[in-house]
Amino acid sequence: MISVSDKKWIEREVNKNLVEKIKQDFNFSEILSRLIISRNFDLGEINNINDDLKTSNDFINNNDFNKATDLLIDTLKNKENICILGDYDVDGSTSTALLVRFFNYINQPHFFYIPNRVSDGYGASKKLFQKLVLKKPKLIILVDCGSTSNEAIDFLNKENIKSIIIDHHEIHKPHPKSNIIINPKKNNGYLKYNYLCTTALTYFFLDILIKKVKSNFNISHFQIYVLLATICDVMPLRRINKLIALNALKDFNIKKHIAFESIFELLGINKKLETNDLGFLIGPIINAGGRLGNSSLGVELLISDNLNIIKQKSKKLIELNNKRKKIEKNILDSINFKEIESKNKNIIVYYEPNINEGLIGIIAARLKDHFNKPSIVITNSNNIFKGSARSTNNYNIGHLIKTLSDKKIIEKGGGHNMAAGFIIKKKILKP
Repeated sequence: MISVSDKKWIEREVNKNLVEKIKQDFNFSEILSRLIISRNFDLGEINNINDDLKTSNDFINNNDFNKATDLLIDTLKNKENICILGDYDVDGSTSTALLVRFFNYINQPHFFYIPNRVSDGYGASKKLFQKLVLKKPKLIILVDCGSTSNEAIDFLNKENIKSIIIDHHEIHKPHPKSNIIINPKKNNGYLKYNYLCTTALTYFFLDILIKKVKSNFNISHFQIYVLLATICDVMPLRRINKLIALNALKDFNIKKHIAFESIFELLGINKKLETNDLGFLIGPIINAGGRLGNSSLGVELLISDNLNIIKQKSKKLIELNNKRKKIEKNILDSINFKEIESKNKNIIVYYEPNINEGLIGIIAARLKDHFNKPSIVITNSNNIFKGSARSTNNYNIGHLIKTLSDKKIIEKGGGHNMAAGFIIKKKILKP
């Protein structure tokens, strides 16, 4: 079958006997039964297909989550200053916003920092922490980053600053010597939850903390943040993620989420929020600040309840997103897609020295979508190259980039199954 974009679609073959069994056992349609088999649904997922279930916390008895919450409780009791360091994408912004909102609610001394993509680079570094420690934090919580930041964490330890890492990116031994690392991929008994984004992990972490300190903070009100990050980080809407999606949308009232309402109002949209709006409208707008040099804007929008501030931040982010669209179109118009296709490579690697660093990820995503192949875009950044990768469901690009980093082939890098980023010295790679 040929799609409207001139792509050839081939129906995936599935075991007909299994399809018939699913149809008979659960009274499902032919199409739904085929989808269940092709996507390898387990019995729990099948039983939950028609259920609207409450989101439960599977991490209540998890050692990492409990050690991390106990460490944070000690910090709260002593009213010690806390720094939250988040990534500059949607998942980093929403997980940071969850923590900031809780700390604001309990009047806990804290500050947050989202790195500048160009001047700070990705995630935690010794250089960045040398700047942040001037604000005298006693604890730094790293969200959506930190799993590869061994040197940076060593610096904190020397400064007697505690740290908690909450992340879902690839992590290899030796792990950073943080006080606690919450990351399913470190394979400490909860690897099966590696489909959760950082905001989901942060949500469940806070849920446990709230119960321990007996706070009245309504964490469930912010399930929409979890769903936003889940969709924008291309995590599968299955298992816990499916329940979060169902409950977040069922309970969502845009009048109680002024940031979302402001964006809809400024864009002239008057309809019920849908998952597509999160992935293709809200997400890119939140991301725009991090792409074009104002990385804290997304968090500033999501943590505010002040209508004037929200309108100001929303307007600025929409303007930046429109600017991003124009730059992206110019870049895509300059790419020779036929030449790339003629090379018929299994992985697309595209180098252009003058692409804005904040857009290499989205260009990689466009190439991946066009060719249905893992795609890497590399650009020049002073005396180094920076690259961003996006992948298909059948290739773990984050694991590849982390392996290259561990073997010192690239200077620094990390990611997850579907997306990754890296830095490489110019002497290693000659485009």
